[in-house]
Amino acid sequence: MADFTPSGINHMTIRVNDIERAEEFYGDVLGFDLIRKMGKSMSVYQIGDEDTLVLVEAETSYDTSSSDYRVDHFGFYLDSEEEVDEMAEYLRDQEVTILSGPANRKRGRFVFISDPDGNMIELFYEEDEE
Repeated sequence: MADFTPSGINHMTIRVNDIERAEEFYGDVLGFDLIRKMGKSMSVYQIGDEDTLVLVEAETSYDTSSSDYRVDHFGFYLDSEEEVDEMAEYLRDQEVTILSGPANRKRGRFVFISDPDGNMIELFYEEDEE
């Protein structure tokens, strides 16, 4: 068996019920850069230097109140504990659902939020291990 040692994730793709509502959240509220539209139902956002988040409109809607997710959550690095708190305050002002936090953990700070389709997102800062 060959060694499988990827250098990163490259992209995550999530299904959303309403592509326009999702684009408002990821583009306008979170401020991610839209780098490509693929037809009317797919949008690609740049995350960091090399990674992307892909939104695809679902062919059949799903219940956003369901607590049974296919993907538990995905996380985005922030540069400081203060930035976690600032993002939490900003997102509250934008009427984004805060699921947990902001709170401390062993080596950092986090806040969990929900996008309009119920996808859970973690924004976090973590100190390097010594």
